[in-house]
Amino acid sequence: MTPPLLSLGWLEVLLLLVMMAAAAGLSWLLGLGVTRTLALGTVRSVVQLSTVGFVIGWVFRQQTWYGVLGLLALMTLVAGYTGARRSGVRMPGMVWLFSAVLIAVSGVTLLYLTQAVLGIREWDPRYLIPLGGMLLGNTMNSATLAVERLTAELRRDGGDVEALLALGASPGQATREARRTAIRAAITPSLNTMLTVGIVTLPGMMTGQMLGGTDPFQAAMYQLMILFGITFCALSGAALAIHTLAPRFFTPAVQLRKELLRNSG
Repeated sequence: MTPPLLSLGWLEVLLLLVMMAAAAGLSWLLGLGVTRTLALGTVRSVVQLSTVGFVIGWVFRQQTWYGVLGLLALMTLVAGYTGARRSGVRMPGMVWLFSAVLIAVSGVTLLYLTQAVLGIREWDPRYLIPLGGMLLGNTMNSATLAVERLTAELRRDGGDVEALLALGASPGQATREARRTAIRAAITPSLNTMLTVGIVTLPGMMTGQMLGGTDPFQAAMYQLMILFGITFCALSGAALAIHTLAPRFFTPAVQLRKELLRNSG
C-alpha cells in the first residue's frame, strides 16, 4: 500500500523559518559575516518559490501548449540573462548568445527525453516543465563555468596566445588548449556526480519521487535519465558556448582583444 503524500502548509513553512533563524544566529555567533545574506536568501527563497509554485500550478491546470512554451521561454530568457551576467564577459549580445545556447542544447535534450525515452506525445506540463527547468539550469551553469574559465585562461596565458598568433597560428589553434581546459572545468561537477551518485548522495529528483511514494527502483531510473541528460547538456552547452564565444575575443586582424579580458570578472 502506497503511503499518503505528506503536504506542507504555511505552519510547516514557519517551522522551517525557525531552522533558518537558528542558522543565521549560528552564523552571527561564529562571526562568519553571512548573516544578512542568509536572511535575504531565506526571504527571497520563500517569495520566489511560492510565486513559481503558483505560476506552475496555473500552467498545470490549463494543460495548453502555449502555457508550457511561454513558461519555458521565460525560464530560458531569465537563464540566459543570469548566465551572461555571471560569466563576467562584457560583450554585446551576451544574453542572446547564452539564450541561443540554452535553446539549442536544452531544447534538443528535452525533446529527446520526452519523445524518444518517455514517449510523451502531448504537451504535458508535469514532465516538460520540471525536466526543462533542470536541463536549463545545468546548461546555464556549465556554459557560465566554461566562459569564466576561458577568460581566466586567456588572461593568464595571453602572451602565449599572442606568440602563437605571431607565428601564424589561427585563433582556433592558439586557444585550443584554453578551450579544452574550460570545457573540462565546466563538466567536472557532472562527472563527479556520476561517479558518486547513489553512494555518497541521493540526488534531489530521486529523493523527491520517493517522498511522493514512487517505487525506489523507478525513482532511480528517472534519476538516471536526468543524470545522463544533465551530463549531455553540461558538455554540449559548455562546448557550444566556448566555440561560439572564443572567436569574438579576436579582432578581424587576428589580434587578441585584451580590453575584453580586463573588463571580465
